[in-house]
Amino acid sequence: MLIIGEKLNSAIPSVRELISKRDAAAVQDLALRQAQAGADYLDINTAHGDELLDMEWLVQKVQEVTDVPLCIDSTSALAIQKGLEAVKGDKNKVLINSISLEKNRLEGVLPLVLEYKCPVIGLTVDDNGIPKTAQERIILAERLVEILTKNDYDLTQLYIDPLVLPLAVDHTNAAMFFQCLTNIKQKFNVKTVSGLSNISFNMPQRKIINRYFLAICMAFGMDAAILDPLDGKIMTAVTTTNALLGNDRFSKNFLKAYRKDALVD
Repeated sequence: MLIIGEKLNSAIPSVRELISKRDAAAVQDLALRQAQAGADYLDINTAHGDELLDMEWLVQKVQEVTDVPLCIDSTSALAIQKGLEAVKGDKNKVLINSISLEKNRLEGVLPLVLEYKCPVIGLTVDDNGIPKTAQERIILAERLVEILTKNDYDLTQLYIDPLVLPLAVDHTNAAMFFQCLTNIKQKFNVKTVSGLSNISFNMPQRKIINRYFLAICMAFGMDAAILDPLDGKIMTAVTTTNALLGNDRFSKNFLKAYRKDALVD
């Protein structure tokens, strides 16, 4: 399970304030703590502010203290490009979040994905919005796979996000998402990813819902998750679920976490 640390996101008011004040020390501390907690990527989102200037500054400050690869997160192709230009070192290690079948985003982001040969998160959404059924989302995933294939993109770098919707809106939304994970794996043999916060929106005890949702997603073969690596309980869920699924040979990582007193009950 690939962990994409979600904490450097300007949608979080406290983080937005740090970026606005150019508090490099606090931003770098947040980056380091996520890396030390096990994040494989650090998500960088500056949409709530002066996106282009903030993106360049944030990328530079984070890379001053850690070489954990970045996930450049924006709906704007210009912001993604600005982030890529600011990245030092191998830009093809950057995860682009995200591309979709929305005309403007596809036309803006696809050239960047192809130029830099980056891994990319693909969303099952087009100009009509998020489809209501699993079947319709699979059709959009297929279209995205076809477009990337025609452009000689390496599909091993593609992560499809079938876009889970809140449980509070429809009690079948999680089950539909699990179906999408299964179908995408079987039909396209590409990786899958999700953020966790949508499933629990407008529900009590959101962290509990997120943890169980993540564990079930892992059982359905999900490859990556955008989450808070500073949440010891959700990281414990990742470690334990990996062991139960046979992804942790001889439970070495579970036992290592136990010896470090990193498992949170």
